[in-house]
Amino acid sequence: MKEKLDLFTDKLLEWNKVHNLTGAKTKEEVQANIEDSLYPLRFLDTKINKALDIGTGAGFPGLVLAIAMPQTHWVLAEPRQKRASFLRYIASSLDLDNVEVAPKRVEQIEPFRADLITSRAVTKTPLLLDLAKEFITPDTTLLLYKGEKVDKELENIQNYRLEPRGKRNYLIIKGEEIV
Repeated sequence: MKEKLDLFTDKLLEWNKVHNLTGAKTKEEVQANIEDSLYPLRFLDTKINKALDIGTGAGFPGLVLAIAMPQTHWVLAEPRQKRASFLRYIASSLDLDNVEVAPKRVEQIEPFRADLITSRAVTKTPLLLDLAKEFITPDTTLLLYKGEKVDKELENIQNYRLEPRGKRNYLIIKGEEIV
């Protein structure tokens, strides 16, 4: 896994110089994003068949999790063409057979039953839950990477779990609470 993450880092920094895919401009900054993406593996059930990452951007967290979870089929929803092109390129370069890049908005993707839905820095939680509703079943786990002000997004959401880490809050919601 380390070799794949190192190659991902190198290629991301190379592409980023031309295409401005992410604000991370150094290996250390990319590494911090990788660590942020992987941290939930400490408390997440990794026996997941199919996952959806909404707004994958330059690969955080979806592509990084796909590297760490090769048994899981990942659909990476990224509407920006330059980022989707990078995701396809890196998935091919790393032989990630478990990755499907969907170069469109999540609401344009044919719905499927997702065991896990992830998203980082896309939109506020209520809107994100609405955008993802067609993919959520009672067995779905939602893992949302949120900032310090996550509390303001949770007033109508019940039975969630927060895992804080520095300024990051990992918000876990079970699909049974939504459907």
